[in-house]
Amino acid sequence: MTGNKDPLQVVSNNLTIMHTEMVRGNASVYDFMGKPYREGDKVDPGPGSAERGSHTAVHVFVGDPREPSGEDLGNFYSAGRDPLFYCHHANVDRMWTLWKYFLPSSKVPERTITDPDFLNTSFLFYDENAQLVRVTVKDCVDNLRMGYDFERIDLPWLDYRPPPQTAAAKVRRTRKSAEDAETVFPLKLDKIVRVLVPKTRKGVADEVLVIEDITVDTTKFLKFDVFVNDEDDNVEELDKAAYAGTYAQVPHKTNNRTATTSIRLKLKELYEDMDVADDDTVLVTLVPRHEGDGVTIGGIKIIENPTPVKPAKSSG
Repeated sequence: MTGNKDPLQVVSNNLTIMHTEMVRGNASVYDFMGKPYREGDKVDPGPGSAERGSHTAVHVFVGDPREPSGEDLGNFYSAGRDPLFYCHHANVDRMWTLWKYFLPSSKVPERTITDPDFLNTSFLFYDENAQLVRVTVKDCVDNLRMGYDFERIDLPWLDYRPPPQTAAAKVRRTRKSAEDAETVFPLKLDKIVRVLVPKTRKGVADEVLVIEDITVDTTKFLKFDVFVNDEDDNVEELDKAAYAGTYAQVPHKTNNRTATTSIRLKLKELYEDMDVADDDTVLVTLVPRHEGDGVTIGGIKIIENPTPVKPAKSSG
């Protein structure tokens, strides 16, 4: 959904997106699974990386552009009418299973959620005998307990880390004209925006980029991409170290047509692949891909990673 029509570039973009949302971009289990949502909370506290990435992309890509709201799969209210909905969300379940049980521990943060509010949340379903049954989340977190497993296949995105890139002179020139993040927000994302965001310290730190108070029109398909220290203006190519992540949403109806959310993007691997060691600030670029006028960004900041990945234990 970048506008690039080159098939090879589209494949490379897709593999980069998958690697970023599954491996490179998550600093905690909640970055992947989504932020906690409790009774009384505002709608949409923060979607997980796969939910706002490949999951939303399939919904919108399969939805019919001739329909007024992208029906069937392209809109929340009608998605269940499409026969593809079941296999699509079965694959989302597969991605969750891969992330929780099969990705190397050196690549992802702690993957277990112990919050009782999550584990004890329950839902009511009719079983095969038309009897109403109550099922809790803790009953469903292990697919093997539910009697099914997924075929083991190659994961071409697993090690599809983009090649290293250094900050070119153009980035340094752009820094001089970019505004500071503290002064430019809030703003409507109806054009490409470049801002300077201070790091917590110099060096290749374990940090997280936080884009907060994102106010969205929930009735629209919205999407924007995030780059850090991007060295060129070709924002149609995502297979580069500067690509940090994506926000996208499936259209859905809410009482006020708006919701406020946030996303977090891990920066450690991005820093390792770029020349940022001596920088006090980084240049963050927000690229609206669809309906940018339906998005208002409240602020951007960089924080230390509160949940760093534990180093792997040595075999000795």
